[in-house]
Amino acid sequence: MVSNIFVGFMIVLGTQIIGSIGDDHAIATSACIGLSSTRRYTTAIPRDCHGGKSCKDICSSVKTMDETNGGYGAPKCFNALHIYPGNRGPKNTANTKWINTWIYGGNDGCTKTHCGPNFCCCLL
Repeated sequence: MVSNIFVGFMIVLGTQIIGSIGDDHAIATSACIGLSSTRRYTTAIPRDCHGGKSCKDICSSVKTMDETNGGYGAPKCFNALHIYPGNRGPKNTANTKWINTWIYGGNDGCTKTHCGPNFCCCLL
């Protein structure tokens, strides 16, 4: 039951985000969910590489997830990604090219402030 609610939440969240940010966000969110080792709320939050903020700071500053936290506390970073755009084939075809993604390796990626990770993996 809880997993069905979570999947529904992620579909609604993903649909809203794809409309405003694009396919990269959906890809990053899917990757973050796959990298998560726990069954909790998980999402990818875009990071501006010129802002100087770490993913640890970005995840902990999110307040909208607090409404559904169920007592888990503030969101925490558990990984960081860089999704490289620009090398994709046509959508929904057997010949879609690979999507290049760099995974920063857990907590190490959460503290980076250089222009590297462009998505933060956050979980409650």
